[in-house]
Amino acid sequence: MDGIKLRCPATTANLGPGYDVFGLALEEPYDVLEVRRTSDARIKIQVSGYPVPSQPEENSAGYVALSMLKAFGLPTGLEVRLLKGIKPGSGLGSSAAAAAGMAYGLDRLFDLGLGKEALVEHASQGEIVAAGTAHADNVAPALYGGFVIVPSRSPLKVVSIAPPADLGIVVALPSVEKGSTKLAREAVPREVPIVDVSYNVGHAALVAAGMASGNLSLIDQGMEDHIVETARARAGIVKEYEAFKRLGKEMKAGIAVSGAGPAMLGVIEMARRHELAEAMKGLFEGRGYACEVYETRPGGGVQEI
Repeated sequence: MDGIKLRCPATTANLGPGYDVFGLALEEPYDVLEVRRTSDARIKIQVSGYPVPSQPEENSAGYVALSMLKAFGLPTGLEVRLLKGIKPGSGLGSSAAAAAGMAYGLDRLFDLGLGKEALVEHASQGEIVAAGTAHADNVAPALYGGFVIVPSRSPLKVVSIAPPADLGIVVALPSVEKGSTKLAREAVPREVPIVDVSYNVGHAALVAAGMASGNLSLIDQGMEDHIVETARARAGIVKEYEAFKRLGKEMKAGIAVSGAGPAMLGVIEMARRHELAEAMKGLFEGRGYACEVYETRPGGGVQEI
């Protein structure tokens, strides 16, 4: 095999209380990544769609390629075409999608025989470019699909759970700049009261139980966070946070910040997705923000086209 073309899904991380632990793959939006082997020992990246750096050292997919080619002693070059359908800095795992796609693609191109956890390890290196650290809560669902729990990073442990079939997802993405993911991570407090830890553990348990049992009500109730989201809201990274939490209670929907924001995530029964989408879009637009909305559902991991 000389080349491969991949669909690389957007992901949402945290789902409220699951900071750096919970992740969920989305059906839309997605990137398209094409990787071809060449003989000139260089990595050339062409980008279309949303703009991201094309230098391998500054591109999450390119960074993974550099790392893996070195790790496996592969004396080859690559020609990479990346169609960015996931807006960078949106809170939808833009850097993770391309990184996961590259790890998957190189495994297939060179017949490396890597398992999914090994692919997550390699893909997570690409997050260093965007976030300054190799976290796995976006690359893991981008590779596994569905809902994942990453309870441990050293050693890496990933638990994959098929989400409920009736889980509808709405993403509202306002036209605001949150700054880099690295800055959003720096807003997270390093010490928190034990009462907040207890609250988050309890609500994270509800989300996990709801995913495993197919109980959407438990997922809705569990998507509450007293640590990370509130800190980012105070820092101005998340817009209209309190208004969205009130909307969730009014509509009996789970609403949380998607990853580091600024996108807001809503979960609700499939039949009520459009109702929630209109309400979330209306909230942002009523506060003066242009807003793009995705009515989607849980998706699969990276797949060949």
